[in-house]
Amino acid sequence: MIGTMNIPFFGIDRQYANLREEVLSVTDTVYTSGRVLDGEYTNQFEKTIAKMTERKYAISVNSGTQALIFALRSIKSSRNKVLIPAVSFVATLNAVIEAGFDPVFCDVDSTTGLIDFNKISVPIEELAAVMYVNLYGNVINYNKLLAYKTIWDQWGVPIIEDAAQSFGAYYCGVPSGKLGDISVLSFDPTKNLNNYGSGGMILTDDPEIFEAVNDYKDNGKGNTHSASGTNSKMSEADCAQMLVKLRYFDQWQARRRVIAEYYTRELNGIAGIRILPVEDHVEHSWHKYAIHIENRSEFKYNMLDRGVQTKIHYTNPLHLEHVSFIYAVGNNTGVLYNAEEFCKSTVSLPIYPELTDPEVQWVVDSIHQCMGQ
Repeated sequence: MIGTMNIPFFGIDRQYANLREEVLSVTDTVYTSGRVLDGEYTNQFEKTIAKMTERKYAISVNSGTQALIFALRSIKSSRNKVLIPAVSFVATLNAVIEAGFDPVFCDVDSTTGLIDFNKISVPIEELAAVMYVNLYGNVINYNKLLAYKTIWDQWGVPIIEDAAQSFGAYYCGVPSGKLGDISVLSFDPTKNLNNYGSGGMILTDDPEIFEAVNDYKDNGKGNTHSASGTNSKMSEADCAQMLVKLRYFDQWQARRRVIAEYYTRELNGIAGIRILPVEDHVEHSWHKYAIHIENRSEFKYNMLDRGVQTKIHYTNPLHLEHVSFIYAVGNNTGVLYNAEEFCKSTVSLPIYPELTDPEVQWVVDSIHQCMGQ
């Protein structure tokens, strides 16, 4: 074993150690009150996120996946196809199917992994919605998207922003969470703003979508059961804890940027490594710091030997996932070359606010060693 440091990929335990007293105090306040659902903390949390994302409405639910499902269900369309990028977490695909639509996979940019709207292979008139993903926290070129939106609007095709990885990012000063007809957030434990369990949110300016999602999350009771629903809520304790974390969110984001800028500066130009570019006019959220690397398996092994955990987030693009239900919907669109190549070479480095400067330096030094620099 070469490594003299142990640098885990996630820092959830470190975050909790820093916030333990505040988290336990507010949790005790909630449980002592006896109001554990649908109370003042839930209301305050939703209003705070709505303000941060410049939205009229924010509806908390029990996961980012459920948020995607409800967002899709709120679309009233007779069409059955939803366009999604071929590179994303499988929840993107699952949500489309669970909401009753058929997924259509779109290829991505080979370097960033973001959806490439030039590669759309389905007629607009067949689409119920377009759902894009801000991969790793890097926001798509939204100005380019708006050019397509003028056409999609004529066909009544809404845009859903999967902002699960990009809360805290901006495009031309506009916050992620505002960049779609509907936007969706995730608060799972790995996210920049993370719950210790799960959680998600739907963001919109449309009162009809707001009402529909509130019905779906509460067993359809709001509209006298004219639509089916389920029980999908964040608890009062969850929301109270998230409000504690929001006090530190800007500080955490600043630290992520410092680490990302250091990685970029120190790794740029190393043979065998390609840095994923940040889109123009984007303030990246740095949910993940990913690079393209040659000999990825060997690299991961050598980094672990030096005590540094790395992670491959997308082993396969969605259209090549070995899940039988994907093929049942009949949307195998053929070879999506860029997505397949992207998934073969990307690897993520540790990036979270609790990393110390010596640890970040060790990550960089270890990469230089692994790449023979």
